[in-house]
Amino acid sequence: MKQEKITMTHLKKYLSLFEKAGLYWWCLLLIPCIEVLISAANALFYQKIINAVTASDMRLFYEALRLAAVFLAVSMVRILVTYIYMYQIRQIMARLRLRVMGHLFRLPLSYFERHHSADSIQKLCFHVEDIKNSLANRHSRVINPIIMGAAAIIIILTLDFRIGLMVLVLSLVSVKINMVLSGPLRGMAVTIQKFFTSCTVCLTDILAGIDVIKMFSGARGMVEKYADMNEKMSVSTMKRFRRMSDVMAVEWTFGFLCNIVILLIGVFMSFAGLVDFGTVVAILSLQGMVTFFLSNIGSAWGCLIDSLVLSDRVFEILDEPLQPELVDIRTEPARIQSEPVHIQPEPVHIDDAERKRRFFDKESGIVINDVIFSYDRSEKVLDGVNIVVEKGKTAALVGESGGGKSTIVKLLLGFYRPDSGVIGVLGKAIFDYTPEKLRKNIAYVPQDAYLFTTSIKENIRYGRLGASDEEVMEAARRAYAHEFIMSFPDGYDTMVGERGESLSGGQRQRIAIARAFIRNAPILLLDEATSALDSESEQLVQKGIEDLMGGRTTLVVAHRLSTIEKADRIYVIEGGKICEEGRHDELVARGGVYGRLAALSKKNA
Repeated sequence: MKQEKITMTHLKKYLSLFEKAGLYWWCLLLIPCIEVLISAANALFYQKIINAVTASDMRLFYEALRLAAVFLAVSMVRILVTYIYMYQIRQIMARLRLRVMGHLFRLPLSYFERHHSADSIQKLCFHVEDIKNSLANRHSRVINPIIMGAAAIIIILTLDFRIGLMVLVLSLVSVKINMVLSGPLRGMAVTIQKFFTSCTVCLTDILAGIDVIKMFSGARGMVEKYADMNEKMSVSTMKRFRRMSDVMAVEWTFGFLCNIVILLIGVFMSFAGLVDFGTVVAILSLQGMVTFFLSNIGSAWGCLIDSLVLSDRVFEILDEPLQPELVDIRTEPARIQSEPVHIQPEPVHIDDAERKRRFFDKESGIVINDVIFSYDRSEKVLDGVNIVVEKGKTAALVGESGGGKSTIVKLLLGFYRPDSGVIGVLGKAIFDYTPEKLRKNIAYVPQDAYLFTTSIKENIRYGRLGASDEEVMEAARRAYAHEFIMSFPDGYDTMVGERGESLSGGQRQRIAIARAFIRNAPILLLDEATSALDSESEQLVQKGIEDLMGGRTTLVVAHRLSTIEKADRIYVIEGGKICEEGRHDELVARGGVYGRLAALSKKNA
């Protein structure tokens, strides 16, 4: 396995996670310094006591008592600093979670289409929580041994320069050995995290699709897939455990040998009269801190590697570019001025007055002008699409699956930017809106409305968070949902379950329509809102949709042509292009693509 080196770039990036954490770092550095003072006071206490006894010197005895008082005072300070330290950890983590979640919310839709939801959940929950363990434990396991070991060596050098030099040389040798042995740990940690993510993704798929798995007897295959990934993760974890065990065994053995060597040398020097015995005892006491350094530097390095790997996983979210603002006033006005608007299948010239009226007149609804779009910048999904929906009118999009209908809805919602062309909404190009302001003007009812795991009331209120209970109930009545809601024992406080699974498809759609009613936006987008319903449910949902459409500029993506026969204008899209447009009767009479679709729909009715 290729070893990945830790660089200052890694460290700087990792430290950038901890905003406004100055007090935390001061406490983190202060705690081992206090430990050094405690250990030094303890070592010097033993030195004074032993030398006071051997020399019958009361002055040394009183000095020892003063050192004991210092020991107690510093211990009390340590308790206070530790409290501040732990409080700061919780503050930092609260800010970090909000930072990651805020960034996740601002990512473009393409990110979520490329990444499994379990991957984002794991990073936001598990990896961010593991970083908390770094703040509480791993940082101290790295910093404490270094500060305490270095301080102990300096004090030992002060007590006896010869013994101090031996301790210093042994410590440097130990550090070098542990750094070499710990080299592969980063690569191992990265591999384990990847396998852990794969296991989480597989488990999420199993739980989300449990009904499909049971229906098609796919349990064995999914369990075997999960077991295979779990086994790979287990093997990788054991390899890393063995390497960490080797590192800990070497550092423990080396630390033990250092203690023996220093003890023997100190005793011989004491017998030779080169140093007093109290100093030897003090050095042996301080040697405990050196041993702590030697026996922890390898595992501390491993902890630092773990923290860096976890931060890399979190930065997979934070490094993702945010959704660009829809507005680019330096280039978009020029584009609008230079490109004509097409309202017929054939290109026609539109003068500046007509262009300005369509895009910037407050009476305009939706204008899509020569829009070209591709998801991968290679294969065009939309190729020169032109659509006009006048204010208060209804237009429909029809065509075969994959023609680009839902892509147009995503562009109108600002989830993607067109490669070229302009989209105008309510007298302004959408480039002149922020995403938030654009979407406040749009109510959206998708084919499969997502309901959150909360009450019916809160799901409806999600359309406008400040809505009152009375407004929620009125929206439900207009969506023909009030009656079935009140049939539940808890009424509007009924919990809908995960993704609204406790409700039928028709009930979920009517709640989605109520959500659109309460939003009260001038633009309405309907993306095959009734295609997945049975006839009875469709009739109720269609009533709610017809009421919702009243007075609003509406664009309907239709699967069942019977739902759009009354549309003011119908656009037929095929291969990313508008191939036909007109009213229902006109298009049927032409006998083109729409005529064929209408005949097929009538045959299947």
